[in-house]
Amino acid sequence: MVCVHCKNEKETERVGALLAAQMTCSDVLLLSGEMGTGKSVLTRGLAAQLGIEGPIPSPTFTILLIHEGSGLTLYHFDLYRLENEDELYEMGLDEMIPPDNGVAVIEWPQNCAMAMPETCFRVSLAYVPDAPEERILNIDFPENSLEQRFWAAAKAAGIECK
Repeated sequence: MVCVHCKNEKETERVGALLAAQMTCSDVLLLSGEMGTGKSVLTRGLAAQLGIEGPIPSPTFTILLIHEGSGLTLYHFDLYRLENEDELYEMGLDEMIPPDNGVAVIEWPQNCAMAMPETCFRVSLAYVPDAPEERILNIDFPENSLEQRFWAAAKAAGIECK
């Protein structure tokens, strides 16, 4: 696990871009954390790295937004409004996890935990007490080699990791 201390939204976006650089087709990124901790901010950085232009809003009310990139498609899920996996299955959205032509970013995966893949990237975002702009991100990688590459890229980008 890598622990990253982001001092502001720009750093959180940069971490998203660094994560995207480690991902390949059919990868899934699970984002958990309290409301407002930066899940959609991290996704914006990931989307930019994938060559996706334009706004990347949170899909809270639509549950899924699909963004075409220059290479991979981004499937951006927000499961906040779902109560369990059955609702995901009823909508047929489970068939896009993992996607066959892109990557999936899933906010609030704990709401449909049984439908989430075992092998995936996992990021937990948390507030830093007494520092409203700062966040702590704990990142689990599906493979050690990806963690090592991320670590090297983060250090090169001047991002504080532990």
